[in-house]
Amino acid sequence: MEVTDDVRSIIAQSLKIPVERLTPDTRLDELGAESLDVIEIVFGLEEKFDISIPFKADEGTRVTIGGDEMEFSTVGDVANIVQKLVAAKTKASG
Repeated sequence: MEVTDDVRSIIAQSLKIPVERLTPDTRLDELGAESLDVIEIVFGLEEKFDISIPFKADEGTRVTIGGDEMEFSTVGDVANIVQKLVAAKTKASG
C-alpha cells in the first residue's frame, strides 16, 4: 500500500487537491490534469522512486513496460505502473 499512498500524495501535490479525493478509479483528466500536469507527476514519481517511466506525452495515456502496454489514466493505473517498475528495479539490483 505504501507505493499507492506515495503515488496519491504526489498526484495530489502536483494538482493541488486533497489526497482524500483520490481513489484508484479516479481519472486524472477528471481532476483537470493536463499534459504538463501529467509530466510533472511523472517527474515527481521518477524522483521519489528512482525509476524511469516510459511516458511519452504524444502517445496519450499509454505506456509500454517490458512489452506490456498499460493505461496511464487513473490513479490506480499510475500506482500499478510504479509498482511494476519498482519491482523490476528491485529484481534487477537483487
